[in-house]
Amino acid sequence: MNPTPRTAILTPGFQETKLVRVFPQGWNEEAAKFEPSSIAGPADQLRRLTKLDLGLRHAVIVFTYGVEAGLSDDDRDNFWDAFGVPVFEQYLGRGNELLAVECDAHTGLHLVGDFEAPDQDRRACACGSPNPRLPRRARIGELAELLIEAPMAFGDATATR
Repeated sequence: MNPTPRTAILTPGFQETKLVRVFPQGWNEEAAKFEPSSIAGPADQLRRLTKLDLGLRHAVIVFTYGVEAGLSDDDRDNFWDAFGVPVFEQYLGRGNELLAVECDAHTGLHLVGDFEAPDQDRRACACGSPNPRLPRRARIGELAELLIEAPMAFGDATATR
């Protein structure tokens, strides 16, 4: 982003700059004094802040790590309602290396650098980026599949009750 907004990162392992400060223990008095216009961190850290009026003016960046589920639609809606700024997801590796970033079109996470994924989408994106994407996971679709499979998986057990 140009210019870089004042960003508070609420997890350890990132490099600080003049406009980016790292608060390894999460939101605290020092973070509030920094007066960020943007915050970034894992979803659990950000959920704790939804009741506070942080006065953000730029964006909320949600970090998702390799083994975690992606940002849910409910979390995205809650963060938008709480902070009043756009919400974007970033997919990070173990050492906080950036692997993929969500674009303005919110159609998926664009792969960064040489990162490859088996389910990447190479079709043109509405945002104009030529980088392949990781598709957004359809939470409702996943739940529907579980509900359809559940009666078959538990049919014998529920029949004996």
